[in-house]
Amino acid sequence: MRLLLSSLISLLIYLTPANADLYYDTYQGTGATPSFPGNGGSLTYPTKLSSGTVSSINHSWGSGVVLDSGRNERVIVHFYGYITIPGTGSQDIQFYLYADDGVYMKLDDTVVINDWQEQGAGTWNYISSDQTLTGGETYYIDMWWYENGGGAAVKLYWDQSGSVALVPASTYSTTEPTPSISSAQTLKVNDARGVTHSGNGIYINQVGSNNTLNVTQDGNDNLIAGGTSTTNAIVKSDITGNNNTTTMTQTGDNNAILFDIVGDYNSTTVDQGGAAGSDDNRIEFNVNGDHNVLSLTQRHNNGVGTNGHYLGLDVDGNYNNILTEQKDDGDKKSFISVQGNSNDIDLLQQGSGSHYVEIEVGSNQTVDVTQDGTGNHNASISMDGYAAGLDLTQDSSTGQTYSLDQTCLNANGCGTTTLLQQ
Repeated sequence: MRLLLSSLISLLIYLTPANADLYYDTYQGTGATPSFPGNGGSLTYPTKLSSGTVSSINHSWGSGVVLDSGRNERVIVHFYGYITIPGTGSQDIQFYLYADDGVYMKLDDTVVINDWQEQGAGTWNYISSDQTLTGGETYYIDMWWYENGGGAAVKLYWDQSGSVALVPASTYSTTEPTPSISSAQTLKVNDARGVTHSGNGIYINQVGSNNTLNVTQDGNDNLIAGGTSTTNAIVKSDITGNNNTTTMTQTGDNNAILFDIVGDYNSTTVDQGGAAGSDDNRIEFNVNGDHNVLSLTQRHNNGVGTNGHYLGLDVDGNYNNILTEQKDDGDKKSFISVQGNSNDIDLLQQGSGSHYVEIEVGSNQTVDVTQDGTGNHNASISMDGYAAGLDLTQDSSTGQTYSLDQTCLNANGCGTTTLLQQ
């Protein structure tokens, strides 16, 4: 999907479709055992009859008309959307099928039911093998059902908690649920600025120019900040000046960096979570100045923690070049605000886990966002002013959701916005 925006005075776009259980399309059937990819054939059902939504997969039409297809024989229905598994943790779930005639169903890329054949409804037509699914996770459901002649029925059950029951309507959705951030972004992810630590603390306040600073912390629960206030709250460190070079490295779990760069032509590199299995690392960074170069990397998060990696970045200045990367496995959250002129911002979220980014940019900014890997991708972008360029790419085997709110004050247009989902 590509969307190009130009010559706009005021634009507001929300590209997340409304939630309404599951989608369906109906097609004119082709007789007994229609050709289908799961059986080595090809999907060639050219005559679409209707489209809509259903609240669940719980249908028994008998000899009546199937949905709003206008047909009671030789009809095919495609159900698709999302299913969220209740509970938490890894679960072994079996799916049970009641159908007349055939059904083929996948969750994400896994075939769960392959029962594409002529049959009457029975208890049970098909019982799947154990499917190892994760409570709280969302999967794309893709089900095809066909009716050739006689009775018509399709119902989907599961054994999710020790007994067989109809898959609840409450688990279905036409859109992938948006990651639940908010409430002032959960107080900026539990107030990263006020994070406590039980490991080593390095407090830095530096004033001057042409300095070189290298800091390395190994292990867990470490902190780089600027000390504590009179109320014992942790405050951010400051490097104030020009042409300074700063390198900060933290390995392990539950580390935090709270930092301000004030000045021009500074170069800063941050590498956080370098040890295998690192998790729950946090960065809060402010840049105030011009022509600064900043590289922030969070990596090796295997999802064992509760928060995943968090990045908060505020930029106020001109001609700054900033690269931020959240890599490897586990959840990732980024909140970025960019003001000033002619700043270049690149954000990469890569690997498995849920990816969430919220970006606010003013005039004359260039922003490139890539969310890549398995897991749910969600981006919320707000653009204001006279000119800004945005490239957003979402590449995932599961769900992708984005919203764009753009207000352009330039009657001649505000640049080019490219949105790509693949």
